[in-house]
Amino acid sequence: MNEIHITGIAKHTWSYDGNLFVRVSVARDGQRPARSPEQGGSYDYLTVMMPGGASQGLRIERGQRITAHGWLQSRDIHESLADLHRRAAGDESPANGHLDGLTVHRSVHEVVAERWVVGG
Repeated sequence: MNEIHITGIAKHTWSYDGNLFVRVSVARDGQRPARSPEQGGSYDYLTVMMPGGASQGLRIERGQRITAHGWLQSRDIHESLADLHRRAAGDESPANGHLDGLTVHRSVHEVVAERWVVGG
């Protein structure tokens, strides 16, 4: 069964194609294996997609508490190294031409929220 229920704190939001995405910091349960501070410490970071959330005007602020119930989705992304570099740098300038011919393949895993509560 592919179901997930998480509660955490909103760290970053963005929208794409009418959907709202939220990067959520989720406290790791004390009975789970510990990680060093360099590995993220007591928190795990997940992306939650709220289908149609941006189109519907849903707004989530950094620091708000989020509870989401849904399912896990994975998808593959192929993008040019130039686009990846520009996005990582937060740069809106034209892509660096010599990086355009190189592509990066990566897998993305996210929670697709069917129900959510913001705040509380």
